Amino acid sequence: MRNEPVTPFWKNALDSMPASLRARYAHDIAAAERWELRIEALVELLARAKGALGRTVQTRSAHSH
Repeated sequence: MRNEPVTPFWKNALDSMPASLRARYAHDIAAAERWELRIEALVELLARAKGALGRTVQTRSAHSH
């Protein structure tokens, strides 16, 4: 598992900490970033599923008339 953040927000958060605290909180920041990325991916997946379902319902509705 990586312990260095890759997104600008989390990189800046870690870099803005005093050096004496970075090592202590690097793991927590990396974990928070992973959670954020998972939630973002889940939201995108749900949005795509909703769009696909909407297109399917719309297509079926158009064919039934």
